[in-house]
Amino acid sequence: MEATRQIVLSSLSLLLCTAFATDVDYGQQQKAAKAKLNALEMKSVPDGHFLVKLQVGGQERLLNIESKNDSAKCVTTDNPKLKGLRGRFQLIGNGVFLVFFQNENHRASQYWVFREDGGATIKEIPDRGEDQEAVPVDDDSIEPRKK
Repeated sequence: MEATRQIVLSSLSLLLCTAFATDVDYGQQQKAAKAKLNALEMKSVPDGHFLVKLQVGGQERLLNIESKNDSAKCVTTDNPKLKGLRGRFQLIGNGVFLVFFQNENHRASQYWVFREDGGATIKEIPDRGEDQEAVPVDDDSIEPRKK
């Protein structure tokens, strides 16, 4: 009788631990799911700063683009000719936005294709196969985000 009681208590303890662990994991999954961006339902580009990696003239360039009310401006860059670029995001659909940047030295038309992580793949018009992206950051730095 005592052995049966011990087995039942052990089984019950295991069951409760499993249920608790599953609930904690489910709660973490829920938080992660909320943090993901639903790009397909986007109506505007999120306000904030994006660290942008572009290829300009065959060289990688870093820019910090500030987005506010679908307007965009370059606030920091490692290339003085790109400083002050301005543009306006236009919704194409399904998380895709068109932006035309310009200043007195440079012009660029781009598609920003947003992902669940809040970043965007950038495609130039015309696309030459460059590896370009925008990643949300907390401030106007051009330093890569620490993981």
